Amino acid sequence: MRQILLTLIVFSCCVFPVQADRKLQTPVSFVYDDEAIIRTHDGRDLVFFIDRPELGRPLPLLLMIDGSGCIGQLREDWADLYRPVQPRTSLRSYARLRVEKPGTDPNAAGAQAACTDEFLQHYTMDKRVEDHLRVLQYLRAHADWWNGELYIWGWSDGGDIATRLVAYYPNIERAVLGAMGGGTTMASHFEDLWICGDQAQIGAREACVADLRENFKMMADNPTWRKTWSGVDNSWAVWASRLWSRTTELLTDNRTPVLIVHGEKDFAAVPVSSARKLVSDLEAAENTAFTYWEIKGMEHGTGSLEKAQADQLEHAMLHWLLAGQGISFWNVSGLLVE
Repeated sequence: MRQILLTLIVFSCCVFPVQADRKLQTPVSFVYDDEAIIRTHDGRDLVFFIDRPELGRPLPLLLMIDGSGCIGQLREDWADLYRPVQPRTSLRSYARLRVEKPGTDPNAAGAQAACTDEFLQHYTMDKRVEDHLRVLQYLRAHADWWNGELYIWGWSDGGDIATRLVAYYPNIERAVLGAMGGGTTMASHFEDLWICGDQAQIGAREACVADLRENFKMMADNPTWRKTWSGVDNSWAVWASRLWSRTTELLTDNRTPVLIVHGEKDFAAVPVSSARKLVSDLEAAENTAFTYWEIKGMEHGTGSLEKAQADQLEHAMLHWLLAGQGISFWNVSGLLVE
């Protein structure tokens, strides 16, 4: 498949330092996992965490949005990703924001993480978008350490949420949209790939699709949080907000630079065919605000890569976000599908 690498120059040797924060010549102190609690319009407590260097001047903000599940924002693997540290010689200094999922233990990790009633009641795609908008509103009013620049990194469900924020929130500088698909709906994935796709006989497939669509209709007609489907962390309510999402419609009119990243081997979580369809749709619409990286050998996340490759990709994504306008030095050599 032809890769869409708009304004991308690949260098095989190194990443050149660009727009480095040259003022960080001596160690500075950092604020980590700074917890704040605000109220939502429906009366819930909304928790978020800030990490930032104390430089005495405003900084850009990196909003990170992870995928689904009852796992918390302070879990070890997620807490370490893009944690602001010194030195970042090739990048600007920045603050990091993570918004907690409703009713979730911030330290919860892995399959043992318990899903509370509060999580199931309030975790939908729409409410997650609203929660992030609420936190951004609060920070606009109160965070004197923020210079107003906003960058977003989202993965899986987080990529879908990030896409909606790009569409609905003004003045986002850049966004990475990872492992979200976007070109086809999850309803079609279940029908064509995951559940009914292996039905060889036409009659059997038709019966399978009809039964599946009846299940989907029940979820749409009764988006309750008290029932789950395809996993204890997936309520009917979240499925009703997720099954028919197709981000092509939002990205066609988008003019914010976005980097779409997807694994070549992703099938069971979000099929790479969906990302490829998104890319072809954007090409057909003559949209030029996107770059597409399809990563060789990667499944749904960087954990499926060798550590050196995962580190390279993670650095390249952060560099793409924060390098600034007019910069095209991102070292993705050897990672991309030709």
